[in-house]
Amino acid sequence: MKKYLLIYHKEDNDGVFSAAIILNYLITHDIARDEINLIGADYNLMNYFQKNNTPKKLHERYNTIILTDISFTADYMHDLYNEFAHNMIWFDHHAPIINESLKVKNGFDCEGVRNTSKSAILCAYEYFYDPFNEKYNQIDANKPIPELHREFPEFFRILSAWDSWSYEHEGYTHEWVRHINKGTTVEFNLNIDKVLETVQYIIGIYHNGLDIQFENILIGNMYKRGQELNDYEDITIENIIKYNGDCSWNIVVDDADRGRPFYRKACAIFHEGQSNSLMFKCLQNKDIRNGLVFKHQSNGNWVLSMYNINNDDYFHCGEFLKEKYNGGGHKGAAGCTFTEDQFIEILKKRQL
Repeated sequence: MKKYLLIYHKEDNDGVFSAAIILNYLITHDIARDEINLIGADYNLMNYFQKNNTPKKLHERYNTIILTDISFTADYMHDLYNEFAHNMIWFDHHAPIINESLKVKNGFDCEGVRNTSKSAILCAYEYFYDPFNEKYNQIDANKPIPELHREFPEFFRILSAWDSWSYEHEGYTHEWVRHINKGTTVEFNLNIDKVLETVQYIIGIYHNGLDIQFENILIGNMYKRGQELNDYEDITIENIIKYNGDCSWNIVVDDADRGRPFYRKACAIFHEGQSNSLMFKCLQNKDIRNGLVFKHQSNGNWVLSMYNINNDDYFHCGEFLKEKYNGGGHKGAAGCTFTEDQFIEILKKRQL
């Protein structure tokens, strides 16, 4: 029987780096690596996992379950909490599932940190390493806290600012965090073991007084690499949108106030690489409200990424996909998975 099940979102830096922060904490607190079952997941895998594992079965195999930057349905999360109690830990920043979890079956409040203003990276770091966190103080109340403990690592803050869209609040520019996130994605390739080595050193800087220049050099290198890649991709993607984007798509939004649905125009592309809202910036301030990126998976499924093209748009991508397709995400960017049959029906109508 393994002691820990750690499930993380495998598709972006936030999921992988927050998992590495958690993994580092467990390892440095005398938990052997072979006592931890580490699962990198997407939402398609989460749906499959939920259907094939009852909370009771999981508890027979694990003492503790930890989820970061990803979740099951609210009902299943509630059942996990009833089964694992304080041995369930959940880090997330996605508003739809956080709000839903507070309502289902009178809500539940398991261990961990859920905060929509920062990403899972900072949620996990706060829980395990922030000296101002209440649980940390209870554990180490009689130990002196070095001044270096009083800061969050800059690199973690930058990655969080990109994933949680909080760069202005953190004092960064959009291009700054975008380039660093891109460089990091390419450099580490979302590889948990490679990420763990860097996370260990960064935490060592702030907790053991290691050379802080390492972090400054890392940030500079990631920015330079990301800038080169993003500049090239911007030109390529803009041409794809202009010449191959299908602007005949619609999003059907139910409106209780109007008593009828209304339609939002969208532009769809089929693209296998990385995607973000900036792919559609040439359509800003036009009548196209959303960008849709479809990717075909090796198992036959299709993954959709949805973006609000205009920053001031009231439409919430995450809530829409959560309600309609069991997806999830943020106001400005979200995703879901379709089966082949679902995708064919959607393609015929060119609407969601």
